[in-house]
Amino acid sequence: WGVTYFDWLLSVMETAPDGYRGWIGPYIYDPSVWCDVHVGDSILMNPMLRFAELVLGDDDLKARYEEPAKRYVEVARRDLIEKWDARYTWMEDGPYGAYAAWDRYMEPGDISQWEPIPILKSNLSLPFNKQNDMGIACLRLFRITGETAYRDRAERIFLLMKGRFRLVEDRYIWNYWEPAGSWDIDPENDTLRHWVNVHPYRNYQAGEVHDIAEAYHSGIVFDETDMRRILNTNLKVMWNGDREDPQWRNSNDTGPWAPPPPSDKEGEGRAGALWTGLIDLDETVRDLYECRLKPEGLSHAFYHNVTAKTPPGYQRKYCKEDPGPVPAVPFSECRDLIMGAALPCVIQRGVPAVLASKALQPGDLEVALYTTEGRAARILHKRKAEGANDLPGGITVLRWDGTDPDGKETFEGDYRIRWTMAEGYREFGITVK
Repeated sequence: WGVTYFDWLLSVMETAPDGYRGWIGPYIYDPSVWCDVHVGDSILMNPMLRFAELVLGDDDLKARYEEPAKRYVEVARRDLIEKWDARYTWMEDGPYGAYAAWDRYMEPGDISQWEPIPILKSNLSLPFNKQNDMGIACLRLFRITGETAYRDRAERIFLLMKGRFRLVEDRYIWNYWEPAGSWDIDPENDTLRHWVNVHPYRNYQAGEVHDIAEAYHSGIVFDETDMRRILNTNLKVMWNGDREDPQWRNSNDTGPWAPPPPSDKEGEGRAGALWTGLIDLDETVRDLYECRLKPEGLSHAFYHNVTAKTPPGYQRKYCKEDPGPVPAVPFSECRDLIMGAALPCVIQRGVPAVLASKALQPGDLEVALYTTEGRAARILHKRKAEGANDLPGGITVLRWDGTDPDGKETFEGDYRIRWTMAEGYREFGITVK
């Protein structure tokens, strides 16, 4: 049945003008044009890659299904990873990497030609959930083929996300979208092209945690400390603690627990949910998950016959050997600043880079250059920052070209940009060349 379904999916792919195939149809943000998109490709191909991984790792299954499994791998290689590279939508910056939306569109019903059209969100960096979907494809291709280029790309994608996490006590909070490059800046009003905050009504983070967990189990970017902090967010902040009547709220609701208000978006759910991606790690997550299963359902049978057979713990599922330490991220706590990013993080002296931040409260903002050892090297900016807990407000965009404002020193090598506000600060690693 898997082969039947996957082969049908492949049969309805269309060939775009550049010769690559995809699932082409009305663009979600503007149905007046047609296109294919990263997330549509990846969420359909990722189950094929999981199927291929299972088949090619089992002699009995391989004897029956090797041909379709290898075919799915080749489709993912060419019409997912290679395709979006050939369209110049993959960007690298130091240790990070991200995909941006394309800007080529077709007339409805005519897939023979396309042209660049200034449609909403063209050339905008994808939100984390869509970046992660591409990252999962790369991880599975690495586990199947052993080609380290796929692993390296997945590491860049997930490290960008982790580098934007906000540490609050013993837990992480992260936004739905954050800028990945200067193309995400609106030059007309010198602000971001997209709002920054935890998504208010969609459970995107639940899916992102599944992807984070797969990255952890594959031995990249995240370690046990990271997973425990994510678990703390779900169980200490988001859950009301009631096993009989569990209720959930957003991950950024860090005050006394209260039921979340109804969504103001018709047909949309709330952002709070049990993060079932953590089911391999923790018994409480398993208990809460099991309570909602129907005894006659497939999910109930799978949980008891597969998941529950292995005790919860932090052993990695896809690593036969210790992967070693993960890349360090300079976490520090600042409740008032929910974003701080240098775009790019590799700064060429004399070329202005963007230093972007978002504050929840108005106040005095200091942006300074620090050494990796924590020594203040130079204050770059001091200004009043606006603050806002709504989605679009509170953004500060500054620019720095890698040179000393006082003209006394030449900066070269690895540093950190530090945004200080009230009693806390956030840091982001950069390299000056």
